[in-house]
Amino acid sequence: MSRLYRLTGRFPVVVIAWRNVSRAKARSALAAAAIVIGVVAIGAIGAGGAAFKQSQFQSIQEQGATDVFVAPGIDKEPGHFDREDVQAIEETVGSAGVVATRGGEAEWVRRGDRRESVSITYMDDPRSLYTINDGAIPENWRRSIVVSNEFAREHGLGPESRLTLALDEDTGATYRVVAVLAATQGFGSSDVYLPIEQAPAREYDQVRVRTRSVDRAESTADALRERFNDREDRLLVFELTSLVRLLKTIVNGINVFLTGLGSISLLVAGVSITNTMLMAVIKRREEIGVLRAMGYGKADIVRILLVEAVMLGAIGVVVGLTIAFVVASIANAIFLGDPLAFTSDSLLYLIGAAAFGILTSLIAGAYPAWRAANERPVDALRG
Repeated sequence: MSRLYRLTGRFPVVVIAWRNVSRAKARSALAAAAIVIGVVAIGAIGAGGAAFKQSQFQSIQEQGATDVFVAPGIDKEPGHFDREDVQAIEETVGSAGVVATRGGEAEWVRRGDRRESVSITYMDDPRSLYTINDGAIPENWRRSIVVSNEFAREHGLGPESRLTLALDEDTGATYRVVAVLAATQGFGSSDVYLPIEQAPAREYDQVRVRTRSVDRAESTADALRERFNDREDRLLVFELTSLVRLLKTIVNGINVFLTGLGSISLLVAGVSITNTMLMAVIKRREEIGVLRAMGYGKADIVRILLVEAVMLGAIGVVVGLTIAFVVASIANAIFLGDPLAFTSDSLLYLIGAAAFGILTSLIAGAYPAWRAANERPVDALRG
């Protein structure tokens, strides 16, 4: 106990401020509650919005929105890519992430000679673009096929199922399903995937460059246009980065607007703390006069009242930040699948809410502190 007294005796300003806060419990609780509301509004809305934005960007990235799609241009003769064209594209952007494909259609020969049109993509390895949900693709899959999740679910197909496809001839050929893709496949999904060797010719009608970032996609597209489209349009280069930037601008704008609304709560909290501190100054005029008569200077009085205001803000910030953290964790669990998947933006909103709450309390206590410090001790003792 004596150690506690020795510790508090070194910081009399803090002791006096805490006594004043604890003495007016109801008034202090109301002032702190206003800070709680503001911190929760800014922290929860900001962190929750950041989690939503991150989830949408992840979804867009999985759908291929950060990829660059390359097709033969109007001046490209012939109107397809061969292996040399693909190698030239790889030299420009790097071989990693370059996937060449060829699209087409075939007829699925069903029982009773019924036929149904299906879309086909010829490629070297579907795993370079898609995720396997069921089954496995062997090293040599010349007489086997991979089907999309939607096509498999609609027709009750799975690994080891058999499909007869008529590609360029009426008789058709039977293939064994070796794998089913995951449900979300992004842009340009087909019903059936076949080895490129099964194509009528070893030609490609699209090259897809996987970049994984908006900036990288834009630089890749510029590099391709600069090399191949200098004098004639040999390539048609298309990227969806503008849509990503538009979505980012919209989400950020909404988040800033909602956070701005939440910050109004902290302004109200500042007014509440100012009123609380002014009432405290009026009720403690004689006490302040005694402190001045005992040798406390103007700076000491200002420090006492500012520490008191910061204490009110700190209490509100701790409680508000706890609630905001819980709300943000729930948002992370909903949008990102992990309650602790806090992004840098989420943490910045939480830290910003805490700092704004303390700063609001400090500013709110400045005028009452100045007013109390500049009152003459004689007038204060007279009441």
